Amino acid sequence: MQIGELAKRSAVTVQTVRFYERLRLLPEPQRKDSGYRVYSEPDLKRLLFVRQAKSLGFSLDEIREILRMRERGHCPCGDVISIAQRHLRTVEEQITQLSKFRDGLSQAVKQWKRSGKQTISADAICVLIERTFQSDKIQKSKRQPLKFRLTL
Repeated sequence: MQIGELAKRSAVTVQTVRFYERLRLLPEPQRKDSGYRVYSEPDLKRLLFVRQAKSLGFSLDEIREILRMRERGHCPCGDVISIAQRHLRTVEEQITQLSKFRDGLSQAVKQWKRSGKQTISADAICVLIERTFQSDKIQKSKRQPLKFRLTL
């Protein structure tokens, strides 16, 4: 099959296939006399593997190493488990941080709603946000600063 069919069957773009080739995630394909790349079912299987590993949170470098281990005749499954456990710990930490962020934002919104109609202050941009500076200073001694910030 040619690159367009490989890309379509694996639900990626042609540019992604070429990118993965440059990164050595896919082997260099054979070429027709005309110069067109020619792919086989094992290439499709490998590309689908790369997509699935990415969807599970593996980096392209991690995927490359997994593929290299397999090419050397080693079973990479033990390493896959270790990497996945590390990623799981990171995700759990992020969930904890996001939960703290959600709780803090929820508290701020409740406070802002209770404060009633706001008026323009000569020395403030938005008193609602600026009031949270004070509560942040008080609570910093109780907690670590959040890594996630609300951005619009």
